[in-house]
Amino acid sequence: MTDLPDIRLLALDVDGTLAMRGHEVSRATRDALHALTEAGIVLAIATGRRYRTTRAVIDALELPLSAVCLGGALVKQHDHLTLHRETFEAALHRQLVEEIRRAGQTVIIQQDADIHGHRDVVVDDGVPWNDRTRAYFDHSQPWAHAGDAAAEDHALAFSLWGERHDMASVQQRVQRHFPLRCATVLVPDPDGSDQAYLEILPAAVDKWTGLTRLATHLGLPLHAICAVGDAANDLPMIRQAAWGVAMGNASPEVQAAAHWVTGRHDEDGLVAVVERILTR
Repeated sequence: MTDLPDIRLLALDVDGTLAMRGHEVSRATRDALHALTEAGIVLAIATGRRYRTTRAVIDALELPLSAVCLGGALVKQHDHLTLHRETFEAALHRQLVEEIRRAGQTVIIQQDADIHGHRDVVVDDGVPWNDRTRAYFDHSQPWAHAGDAAAEDHALAFSLWGERHDMASVQQRVQRHFPLRCATVLVPDPDGSDQAYLEILPAAVDKWTGLTRLATHLGLPLHAICAVGDAANDLPMIRQAAWGVAMGNASPEVQAAAHWVTGRHDEDGLVAVVERILTR
C-alpha cells in the first residue's frame, strides 16, 4: 500500500486481535508494540471487555496504555482514571431489563468501578441463569454480584450470553421496541460453539466514538488513526479510521470493510501492521 497515511495512534481490539487466548500476548507482538511506542506512536486498546480484564492485557504488555472499553461506553486514561463514561438513561435502563426478562434471558450490567468501588458487574437475579451466564459470574468473582438489575444505575453496557438463536431473538426485540435508542452487536463465540454474546449500548456509542474522545483528549487528529480488529463491534472504527485493518481470522464482513487484511491473531498478524506503520 503506497498511500498509507501518517499514523499517530494505533487502536487495537483485544480478543481475536491482540490476545491469543485469555490475557496472553505473544513475545513477537509485544516486542513490535514496544518498538512502535518507542517511535513516538500512541498505542491504545479498543475492546468490548470491561476495564479490569483489559488491564490484565495492558499489564502483560508492560506499557501504560489508555483504553476504550465496553464497546466505547467507557474511556480510561493511561493512569487508570476515567476520561468518559456513557450510561443508559434511567427509564430506558429499566425498560430494557424488563424486556430482556420477558424474553427469559439474564442481563449482565457492566459498571465503572470508579463509581462502585471494587464492583464491575451485576448479574440480574430476576430470571434463572443459563450455564454460560453462571460461568461468567463465577469467573468475574470477586468483582461481580447478583442483584436486581432494574434497580441498578450507572449502567455502561448490557451484556448477555446464551444460545445464538436466543441472543439473536433478544437483539431483534431490542431493535423493535427501542429503535434509535440502543445500539446492539451480536458476536458469535470465537471458540466456534453455538453460543453468542449480545452487547447492548446507548445509541450512537461504539468503539469509534470512544476513540474520537480519546484522540481529542490526547490532541491527535482523527485522520491519523489506525484501527485493527476482527469482529462486528470493530466495524465502526475500522470503517472510519484513516487505515482500518482486519485480522486474517476476522469475519468476511470485517475483512470486506477494511483497507487491508493482515495475518491471523495467533500468527502474529499485528507484527506486520506495526512494520507497515514504522516503514511508511
